[in-house]
Amino acid sequence: MSSIRVKFIRGEEVKFISHLDLMKMYERALRRSGIPIAYSQGFNPHPQMIFGLPLSVGVTSESEYADFKLEGDMEPGEFEQRLNSSLPEGVRIVDAAVKNTGSNIMASVAGASYEILSSTDNNADIGVLKDKLRQFLDKEEIYIDKEAKGKIKRINIRPMLYDIEMSIIEEVGLFQTATSDYSDIKRCKNPWLLRCVNAIKKEAELLKLSPPSMVLCFKMLLAAGSAANLKPEFVIKAFADYSGYGFDILKIHRSGLFTGDKEKLMDPLNGRVILSI
Repeated sequence: MSSIRVKFIRGEEVKFISHLDLMKMYERALRRSGIPIAYSQGFNPHPQMIFGLPLSVGVTSESEYADFKLEGDMEPGEFEQRLNSSLPEGVRIVDAAVKNTGSNIMASVAGASYEILSSTDNNADIGVLKDKLRQFLDKEEIYIDKEAKGKIKRINIRPMLYDIEMSIIEEVGLFQTATSDYSDIKRCKNPWLLRCVNAIKKEAELLKLSPPSMVLCFKMLLAAGSAANLKPEFVIKAFADYSGYGFDILKIHRSGLFTGDKEKLMDPLNGRVILSI
């Protein structure tokens, strides 16, 4: 037997399917492609494939990973090509490599990066927001209320929040900011987010609505995996409570998934160190 690890994307076309549906999709694609996938033993055998951190419904990603065990050897390039030919629009393998590590991808995930588009209050001032964000990150403890099994638990998320930055997004003059300091404004270059920005513009023009006065892009690096897992929505909520500003999330996109540990996050395919904290 051999094992192959792949990196794949999940686009707008499939952002509303569940993790279970994604697994069924891959199972059907494996059968159609004729790839000699290995099956588990027992009364109900299933393909031996393991996926990384499940993606929340409604979230897109350019950095998902999965491990596949095969009955025999196959070049990663051939595996990628044959499986892509049977996958639907919105799911595409972008890289593949022979898996040489003993642990599977689900057990190895240690961190994730996200980009979140959010609109905020009309009277928001970017200078004030940036000051509040710095103060927010300086806190030793940041608590949120999380519901689990019908009970509310108070959780300190600060150890799971590795880094966060914020900038104003302006696309073709659509969003007019309430501050005179335009030094922070950035054109939206990430194609995953640009589609969302353009959709907001078209909707505002079609319905003759006033677009949000300020659209922010939050970039976050968070703990992820079985040991500790922090969702970006909780960070936005915690920062809203701290800053006193309201934030309406327009889009969440996962830009990276990493193995290793908090001190040394690595690329799941080649083991190269991405970031040392």
